[in-house]
Amino acid sequence: MRKFNRILAAVLVVLALTVVIGPAVVKAVDVPGDVYIVPGSKTLVIEMTIGSKIIKVDGVARTIDAAPQIKWDRTFVPIRFVIEALGGTIEWNNKTRTVTIVVDKKTIVLTIGKNYSWVNSKRVFIDANGTMVPYIQAPGRTMLPVRFIAEQLGAFVMWNSALQRVTLIFTLPLNIP
Repeated sequence: MRKFNRILAAVLVVLALTVVIGPAVVKAVDVPGDVYIVPGSKTLVIEMTIGSKIIKVDGVARTIDAAPQIKWDRTFVPIRFVIEALGGTIEWNNKTRTVTIVVDKKTIVLTIGKNYSWVNSKRVFIDANGTMVPYIQAPGRTMLPVRFIAEQLGAFVMWNSALQRVTLIFTLPLNIP
C-alpha cells in the first residue's frame, strides 16, 4: 500500500507542477492557424489541407486549382502559390520537363520522374526514400514535395495528422541557407 501511495503522490506532484509551471514557462503569441511565434518577429504562415483547394496565406483564404495530396507517404502540392507568396519565380520547361524555382539567391531545379534536384548547382536528393519523385497531375499541374522545397527555402514545416494539414512558417526577411 505504501508503494501505491508514493506513486500516487508522485503523479499528483507532476500534475500540479505541469499546471502551475507550464503556463509560466511557455509564453507565445497566437497567429493564424494556431501557430505560435516569438513576439515581434515577422513571419509568413501558409496552411494547406490534404484534398482541399483552399489554402491560407497569413490567415487569408485563397483558392488553388489542384489540392495537396499524399503520395509515397509525403505531401505534394502545386508549389507556385508558395513561391509567389515569397516573392520568387517558378518556371516550367516542357521540353526538359523541369521546374525551376528562384527565391532570393537560391535556385532549385526539379525534373519530373527524378528523385534528386539541383540546388544552387549542387545535386541534392529529394528524400531518403529513393522512390519519391515530382509528378504531373491532371489538369497538368506539377506536384512537388512541399517539405523538401520549404526546408530548402528555410521554412519550418509542421504536419498535423489529425487535420491532414501542412503548415509552413517562413521568417521574414527570408534567411535562406
